[in-house]
Parts: sequence; structure tokens; C-alpha cells
Amino acid sequence: MKTLNYFKMLRIKDTVKFFFWIPLIGAILTNVSLSNFILIAIISFCTVSYAFVINNYFDVEIDKKNPKKIKSKSNPLAQGLVTKKGVLTLSGILLLISISLSLFMNFIGFIFVLLSIFGATFYSMSYIRLKERNIIDMISHGFALGLFLFLAGVFLSQGMINISLLAIAFLFTILSANVLLAHQIMDYEEDLGNTQTTAIKIGKERSYLFLFIFLIAALLLFEIIILKYYSDAQWWFFYSALLLLIFWWLPLKLIRQFGKEKIKDALIEGLLLPNLIYDNKIKVYHKKIKKIFFE
Repeated sequence: MKTLNYFKMLRIKDTVKFFFWIPLIGAILTNVSLSNFILIAIISFCTVSYAFVINNYFDVEIDKKNPKKIKSKSNPLAQGLVTKKGVLTLSGILLLISISLSLFMNFIGFIFVLLSIFGATFYSMSYIRLKERNIIDMISHGFALGLFLFLAGVFLSQGMINISLLAIAFLFTILSANVLLAHQIMDYEEDLGNTQTTAIKIGKERSYLFLFIFLIAALLLFEIIILKYYSDAQWWFFYSALLLLIFWWLPLKLIRQFGKEKIKDALIEGLLLPNLIYDNKIKVYHKKIKKIFFE
């Protein structure tokens, strides 16, 4: 059972759903060999998993106060199911694998793997804790789990950087930041009073607005990249669909939910307004009658 709880610390569902395949896209776009592709997949999994493990480690006190996190069991350390020493050992193993493999493959790729690791560490680490600094949390997250991961994949596959790849790297930066904002909105009620995030500082409604703006900006950049650099590559449309499914579904789901809440509030207000007016009139007449007969 203890081994299973350490396994849960990796948050594999989130790892695979959002960030694991970013270096793989960079590798595929530079015609990576099968052997290198497998190594990059291992490096990517260990690097992204490390980011989640170290985040759980430093968030343990906050997560203890978060009913949603306790219910989902996404942080076994907060429930006392694993030890801090064990979690640090797990982090060390993940780091050892990703750093040693990337150093063996390509030095520039190794540098970007290190940058991603440092970015993820500083994002969560006590005293530095970029995740509690307004706007900087989104920028650091976008770089650590977007830009650096993609460029690591490019260079680890022995590829060379060009304008189209830089544009895609910037796209992943926006998308990674947007995913963070979406999660901050989802955790808004639980985080309120316990931690400081961009969503908490700017408010829920403004967070939805920024989520929508980033979504449109990413979509426009995405279309420009396809039309300008990849319009003749049929396989690229497969990854287009993958991007839309993985990175767009969560923000769109939240925006749709926000719209439903607004419509619901408007309907409730419309239904209650006549009653409120009626109640207020009754109160006014009651005061007049009381004044005439009893004062």
C-alpha cells in the first residue's frame, strides 16, 4: 500500500494529460529517431512527475486544509500516507534519471531539462514560492512546463532551433500558463484564505476574462503557425486535434460553466425581483398603517 501511495504522488493523470508529451512534440518536429524518442519520453515523464511531487511536498500544509485535495487523495503526504523522507527520495530518483539521461544525449537539451527542473522547484519551494507571486506564478509555470520542456525535446533529439519551433515554444508557454489559471479558478474557493494565487488576487471574474483572452491568443498563434509553417504537413492536423482536446477543453469547460452560472444568477434574480418589490411595498404600507393608527 505504501508503494501505491508514493505512486500517487506522481499524479500520472495530470502528468500525461497536460505536459508529458510537450517534449515529444518538439522531438517529432525535428525527425527524432525511435531510440531517442523513447529516452526523451522517459526524461519527460520523470521531469514532469518531479514537478508534481515537489509541488505536493511544499503544499502539504495548504493541502491539509483543502477538502477537495483530501477527498481526491491527490497528495498522500497531506494525509500522512507517505513520509517526507520518502517523498524526497522519490524526487531524487526522478531527478537522477532525467538529469543523467539528458546529459548523456545532448548538452543543450540537458540545460533546458535543468531549467525546467529549477523552474518547477522555485515555483513551489518555500521562501521563493513563485506560485504565490501575482502574474509571476503564470509566467514561471509557462516557462518551466511549457517553453523549457518543448525546447528540451527539440535539442535532445539533436534538432536545431528555427523560427517555427520558437513560435511553437511560445505557444506552449501560453498554453501552460492558461492551464495553471484554469486550475486556480477550479481551486478558487479552497485557496481563498489559504494561499495567494493570481486568481485569488485579481478575483474570479477577471480570471475568467484572462482565461478567455489567453485562449483566443493561443488559438490565433496556433492558426498562424499552421498556415505559415505546416500547411502541407498532413500529420500536423493530428497534433492540432490533440492540442485542442488537451489544452482547450479545460478552459472552455470553465468558461461554459461560468456562462451557465451567470445565466442562472440572472434567471434567479429575475424570478426573485417581483417578490422583493412586493415585499418592499408591503413593508412600506405596514409602516404607514402603523404610523396612522398607533403613533
